[in-house]
Amino acid sequence: MDEDRLGYALRTLSDTPLQFEAGAGFRDAVWQRVGEMSEARDRRGRAILGAAIILVSLTTGLGSTFSPAMAEPVTYAISDGSELAPSTLLHVSP
Repeated sequence: MDEDRLGYALRTLSDTPLQFEAGAGFRDAVWQRVGEMSEARDRRGRAILGAAIILVSLTTGLGSTFSPAMAEPVTYAISDGSELAPSTLLHVSP
């Protein structure tokens, strides 16, 4: 836009007063719309979080379902061996 057109546009704006008057419910309507937008954003966030949790749980379940399971004998490290017997630990002869 050249300077002449810009000057004309600015003079036109300064010559005519603004005719916009907000009604009584304008502020309430704006805040209601802000609340609706915020609620929609929160809803989207919860939906994305729920989808991510479901995706992680399903892939974890599928990944662990097909892994081989091997049974091992149960060993208790605390009670194995005679060096851990109470009489040995208390230095008492049996």
